[in-house]
Amino acid sequence: MRIVVIIQGGKFGHRVGEYLQQTAPKSWQVINYNYIGTLPPIIDDPDEILPKDLPQGDLLLYLGQNRKLAELIPDIAHVCQVKGVIAAVENSALLPAGLRNQVKTQLARKGVDAVFPAPLCALALEESENQFIQAFARHFGKPELKVVFDDDKVVRAILIRGAPCGNTLYVTEKISGANPSELLELARFSHRHHPCMAATNQDPELQCSLMNRAGILVEEALTKAIAESGRNYGGPDSDYCVEMCSG
Repeated sequence: MRIVVIIQGGKFGHRVGEYLQQTAPKSWQVINYNYIGTLPPIIDDPDEILPKDLPQGDLLLYLGQNRKLAELIPDIAHVCQVKGVIAAVENSALLPAGLRNQVKTQLARKGVDAVFPAPLCALALEESENQFIQAFARHFGKPELKVVFDDDKVVRAILIRGAPCGNTLYVTEKISGANPSELLELARFSHRHHPCMAATNQDPELQCSLMNRAGILVEEALTKAIAESGRNYGGPDSDYCVEMCSG
């Protein structure tokens, strides 16, 4: 599978692109494309703006940090000849719900399925039946962990699926060998220390910041892993989750 990663502005896209190139299955080809072109206030003809060297692939992973560039996702997908699109929502102001619906409709007319995970690490396998989106979601997206215990300590935490930015892998490395009673608190601290690059302002749809949502996803994955191990060391504190998602 060939994945075309559109990177534009900020550190987020570069971090994800580099992590994917380092950790994706060897059969994948991850092509990072750094979009550096300028965008006019009004786009009359996308063909005059889009770079001539956009690569072709099977899946488009959009990590742009500009609302005007987001309007061009259908045109970028057409030039790249992709069959599926994952457009990350790390800041809803840059890819609001109305624009998402517009982009999704335009892509559907071209026979291209699209998903808009908010944040990117919320991507779940069941969100799309597109084979390329599903292939990506099997390896990257909503965190899934396994925890191996030995009496009163965690021998190791195993990453099954994690955030495409590498945050979940960092968390698993930090909680391995920890005291089980400290797992959730240590996971919270590690998630922030990486750090997560999702927006910190309250998302109007989630009523929660996307950064906090990303942290809760890690806690939920860890709680599930603990339960599946047959241990019981508590779960995400409901008051804490309410506080996290109240801005």
